[in-house]
Amino acid sequence: MENKRALLKRRIIQLAVIVLVILLGAVMFVVGKEHTILLDNKSIESGGVTYNAFQVVEVQVDGRDKLELGPRDRDKEVVMGQRHKVTVTYFDKYYEEHVVVKKFKVPISQKMVLISLPAVAAELDQSVWLTNYEAPTLLNIPKDEEPIVSDDLIPLDF
Repeated sequence: MENKRALLKRRIIQLAVIVLVILLGAVMFVVGKEHTILLDNKSIESGGVTYNAFQVVEVQVDGRDKLELGPRDRDKEVVMGQRHKVTVTYFDKYYEEHVVVKKFKVPISQKMVLISLPAVAAELDQSVWLTNYEAPTLLNIPKDEEPIVSDDLIPLDF
């Protein structure tokens, strides 16, 4: 009886260790997942209103170094984890400084997201300023040209 009890106890401990290792692996996968955040300073239209790109804007992701972007500029930050914070600092036409801070979560299935800085500054809905980004792929366009056929038996003496 004592031997069966020790065997059962050992099996329970082994099962608990296996479950713990699986849970630890899942947590490390979520925490260690790498994402690319594209910071975009391009004009955007939403709801019939155009939000113009900034002449100069400073952006900071998760307390890292500030990035300075001009109109139509795009830069990137590579981050780990799912929860992030973006800080946008800009000056309006009266040269008053404005700071907008937004917290967001990147879904685990997305490798790359695009943040529209004018939409962040306009305090639009997150679905407008945070979008999934798929890199464009190259297209192989078939050519309509006929192939050049040569006959190696014919000498090319001029």
